[in-house]
Amino acid sequence: PRAEGPRRLTWKEKQELEGMEAAILEAEAHREALGGRLADPALYASAPGEVQRLSAEFHAAAARVEALYARWAELEEAAGAK
Repeated sequence: PRAEGPRRLTWKEKQELEGMEAAILEAEAHREALGGRLADPALYASAPGEVQRLSAEFHAAAARVEALYARWAELEEAAGAK
C-alpha cells in the first residue's frame, strides 16, 4: 500500500496553481469595483433598478473570491506546501 502523504499535482493543477494568485487579484479587483459602485449614493438616485443587478453581481464576485481562496488552499495542501 502506498504511504499517505502529499500527492503530486497534475500538470493541469500545477498550471492552475501558478495562475491562482493572478486570478484572485483579478477577482478581488472586480469585487472592489462593484463595491465602489454600490457605495456611490448617486447610483441609488439615478439608476435604482441597477442596484439590484449590481448587488447580485457583487455577491457572486465575493463568492468567487472565496472559492478561489479555497481552491488555492486545496492545491497547496495537495502539493504538500504549507
